[in-house]
Amino acid sequence: MSRVLAVGVFDLFHIGHLRYLQYARGQGSSLLVAVTPDAMGLAVKGKCPVVPETERLAIVEALACVDEVMLLPVSTSQPEASAEWMSAAGIDKVVAGGCWLGSERWQRLQPLLQARQIEVDYAPHTDGISTTSRIMAIRGGV
Repeated sequence: MSRVLAVGVFDLFHIGHLRYLQYARGQGSSLLVAVTPDAMGLAVKGKCPVVPETERLAIVEALACVDEVMLLPVSTSQPEASAEWMSAAGIDKVVAGGCWLGSERWQRLQPLLQARQIEVDYAPHTDGISTTSRIMAIRGGV
């Protein structure tokens, strides 16, 4: 049995989120999804998600491909603490969104996970859709 972790904000849930989670589910026998809390989004990105964390948790939890959902306890921008909680949670593989491939954050985190025998994979990116582009469209932008 391999326990897979997917992490995300999942604000304004869209097809890219669904494809990411379906891909992650296909990488193991169970999928834990860690949803970024509102306060963490504010601290890391300087803004809160549009959809409150309780609703984002409920949406993700309702998906057939998800076995378990929780609030992310530590930002992935804190590599040591992230690797520690993922290891303690019995994670065998972390699947990150394809847009994170090569990012400074994951270049720091990936070796720490691999040292704990936690594999890292990147889901294919869904072109043409993002939460940011949706928010801009709603606000009358592009």
